[in-house]
Amino acid sequence: MMPKTVFIADLHLSDDTPELNRLFFQALENWRGNADALYILGDLFEVWLGDDVLSDTAVQTASALKDFGRTAPVYFICGNRDFLLGKRYAAQAGMTLLPENQTVELYGKTYLITHGDEMCTDDISYQRFRRIIRRPWLQKLLLALPQSRRRQIAAKIRAASKRRKRQVGQTPISDVTEYGVQTALSRYPQAQAIIHGHTHRPDVHEHVFNGRALKRYVLPDWYGGQGGYLEVSPEGAAIKPLEAV
Repeated sequence: MMPKTVFIADLHLSDDTPELNRLFFQALENWRGNADALYILGDLFEVWLGDDVLSDTAVQTASALKDFGRTAPVYFICGNRDFLLGKRYAAQAGMTLLPENQTVELYGKTYLITHGDEMCTDDISYQRFRRIIRRPWLQKLLLALPQSRRRQIAAKIRAASKRRKRQVGQTPISDVTEYGVQTALSRYPQAQAIIHGHTHRPDVHEHVFNGRALKRYVLPDWYGGQGGYLEVSPEGAAIKPLEAV
């Protein structure tokens, strides 16, 4: 069997997404023993209030990932929905936490992996919010609040996010920009390809950096009982669909 590594993002799992939860657990079972590693590039969950506030879905997911992790390592990069996910839950799920941007060597090729929101540079108001909310001192302050207060804040952020989605939706402002890509590559010039999620626009894009061509793979989002993943192997990378059975 050919070696392969699996990448996923933007599942947005919660107690309100039973179909997607089943699809994810089914996928883990299918990948079990058939993958060299699993990389989760953010927004595994719809919302994350802290490692001390676990939904039933979060508990079940941790158990499923821990079981999968007995056959292959699981790596996690936070997204804009679950950036407060920390070491406690990662240990419970058997995941290794990675920084927001990471290069990985797979089958002789260097990939830059990230959630992707940092490259959406035209969305100025979001980038401003991102810079503020990701400050370590503010995250510590948020996690120190009572659970009830955190739930209130999360509800307000989600409501604002929904309003924002109605305003910008799938318009260019919410997508990755060429400037964002070039900026990322300037920090990681050794990268030969980029893998990310966040934009909910699964596709393969071509870019040129320092005179050489490279590809940017946008991971599928999960919704309505359907999802997808990127399979990386010695033969290259390919986006694969998933559907509940």
